[in-house]
Amino acid sequence: MNAGLSLTPRAPKIRLAQHPIARGLAAAREVLPSGAAIAHIPALSSCLLPSEKGRRCDWCHHLQSESVTLRRCSRCAAFWYCDNTCQDRDWKARHKKICRNYNAFIASSQYQALTAHDQVDALLLSHLVTEPAAWDGKQQHHDLDNPISALWDLLKLPRADGLVPPLCLSKSVQTAETLKLAEELYARFGNNNFVLHSHLNSYGHGIFPYASRLFNHSCVPNAACKYVITPTEPVVMEVVSLYQIAEGEEITLPYLDPALPYQTRQEALRANYDFQCTCRLCTFQRGIEPVPAPALRGTAELKEVDAAIRSFALGDISQEVRIPMTPGLFERLPAELYPIFHESYLPSLSEQFSKTSHEGPYADAVEAGLTLLAFYVVIYPPNYPQIGMHALELTKTLWNLLCAEPDALAGPTEDQLMRHTKSAVDFAASVLRNYGPEGDDGGPLEEIRVLTELLSSQ
Repeated sequence: MNAGLSLTPRAPKIRLAQHPIARGLAAAREVLPSGAAIAHIPALSSCLLPSEKGRRCDWCHHLQSESVTLRRCSRCAAFWYCDNTCQDRDWKARHKKICRNYNAFIASSQYQALTAHDQVDALLLSHLVTEPAAWDGKQQHHDLDNPISALWDLLKLPRADGLVPPLCLSKSVQTAETLKLAEELYARFGNNNFVLHSHLNSYGHGIFPYASRLFNHSCVPNAACKYVITPTEPVVMEVVSLYQIAEGEEITLPYLDPALPYQTRQEALRANYDFQCTCRLCTFQRGIEPVPAPALRGTAELKEVDAAIRSFALGDISQEVRIPMTPGLFERLPAELYPIFHESYLPSLSEQFSKTSHEGPYADAVEAGLTLLAFYVVIYPPNYPQIGMHALELTKTLWNLLCAEPDALAGPTEDQLMRHTKSAVDFAASVLRNYGPEGDDGGPLEEIRVLTELLSSQ
C-alpha cells in the first residue's frame, strides 16, 4: 500500500497495515470490545431513493412526522427540507447546482431508463462533478482526512456494462472535459458507494470514500456499519464492532448479504468489485459444492433437517434461546445439514415464516421462525444486526401465539411459552443493543422496550 497514506482522526482506533493481496487493511490499534464505535465518517454526498422523496429531508434525511412537517424548495418544488437551516445548507452545498435542471432531468428518457439505484447515482455524480476540488485529478495526496482526495485514491473499476449515469446539469456545462471527469469519478465511486438504511430498511445512497478505502470485505465480518441521522446535519456512517476484535486484527465489513448463496455472492463480488472472496465462509462453501438440494418444504424429510439445524445452532430451545458467540459456526455443521446452503432453502423457509406469522397458525410460524433464527446464527457472525431483527419478529410471533393460541403448541405450557418469549426478546435486545441506536427514532429498540415491559407485567 502507499506509505504516504495518512489516517484521519475520525478513526483513531484504526491503523493502516499491509495486506497480502489488497491495497491495505484497517487493523485495530487496541482490543476493541463488542459494540465499540470504530469510526465516524460523514458522507461526502448522499441522495434519497425516489420512493423516499417527500418523506424525508433531502439534506439530513430526517423522516417526516407529527413533529416534523417538511417544506418544499420553492424553485423546483421537488426537494423537501425540515426547515430553513437544512434548505440553506443543501442549497450552498449541492442543490443550487441541479435545482434548475432537476424536473426536466427526471422526466428525460435517459433518467427514466435507469434503475432506482442508478437514478440515485446519477444525482450523486452530478453533485461530484460540480465540486471544484473534484477537477484536480492530480489531487492524490493520499490524505484520507480529505474526502475528495480519498475518492481519487480509490481504484478505478468501470462497470461491466459500461454505464456512466447521465448528469443533472445544463447542456452548456456538459463539455467533453466534464463528461470525461464524470467517467473518471464514477469508475471510482459507482461500485464503492453505500446503501443508506434506517432499521435495516434502505432509503438512499451515500458516498463515504474514507470507508471505501479502508475497510475490506468479508462474508464473516467482525464489524458492521450503521447510519446516524441528526437534524440539520449530513448523515454519518458509524462502524461498530460485532464482537471483540483483537489488537492488530483486520476490521472487515460485508459488501453484500452473507446469507446469499455462495455462487451468487461470488458472481456479485466479481462483477462489482473484481475480486474473488476467500473468507472462511466462502472457503467452506466452495469445499462442499455442489450443495445437495433439500427435500420439498412440508415433507417429513425437510422437517427433520429443520429440527436438526435448530438443535445444532440454538441448543435445547425447550429451555431458552442461547446466543452462540463464536464466528464460523458453519464450519462445524454436520454434512447431513449441508442442504441448508442450497439456493432454494432460505427463500422457502422465509416465505413460510412470513405467511404464517401474518396469517397463522402461529404455532407453525414459531417453528419456522426458530428454524430461520438457527439458519442466521449459523451463517452470520455473532451480533450481526439481521439476527437481532429476526429475533424481534420471532418475539412478536410468540407473543401472538401466547395471546391468541396458548394451547396451539403440543407440549409447552403457557409458562413455558412465556419463558420462550422472554428468552427471544432478550436475545433480540442483546444483539440490537450491541449494534446501538441508528437511523430514525424509535424502531426495534423501542419495540423491545415495549415488549419487555409487557412481558414483565405478565
